Amino acid sequence: YEAGGAAAISVLTEQRRFNGSLADLDAVRAAVNIPVLRKDFTVDEYQIWEARAHGADLVLLIVAALDEQTLREFLELTESLGMNALVETHTPEEIEVAQRIGAKIVGINVRNLKTLEVNNEHYASLAAHLPNSVIKVAESGVASIEDVRAYASAGADAVLIGEALVRSGDPEGTVREFSKVPVTR
Repeated sequence: YEAGGAAAISVLTEQRRFNGSLADLDAVRAAVNIPVLRKDFTVDEYQIWEARAHGADLVLLIVAALDEQTLREFLELTESLGMNALVETHTPEEIEVAQRIGAKIVGINVRNLKTLEVNNEHYASLAAHLPNSVIKVAESGVASIEDVRAYASAGADAVLIGEALVRSGDPEGTVREFSKVPVTR
């Protein structure tokens, strides 16, 4: 992924549902020189300390999973450890929470968590609520270069790509192709 031009790599560490592990995080951290995101359901501050100890540069904080005070505390801890947080949102109300806690990197996940359906058009309506100073990350529904272009034209600064790369016969080439899409910031 790094050779293809990825700006960062997301590593699943959640074991029960996604079969990820901290060993996976360690292996990726040892193999790349770009930022690494620990992608997990962060529900305890210990996980943030653990992420730092394993070399993560970012952690995922999901607004739907935590109350506002806990999110604020987790974000402050993350930043105090020299990391960043990708604060994931799904609704306008969650966007407001992300702004109130001072999130600098906000992910907009267009996958409905109840039905698991993806609606890429949902991104633009939510991204419009965020100021330009926030780094906007489009999450889910990235299957093609056209999806990357659509997200970029809707204001995305980055896209989080999972399944498209896993299914690609040439992940490096896919990343290279997707990375050519200009960001309009």
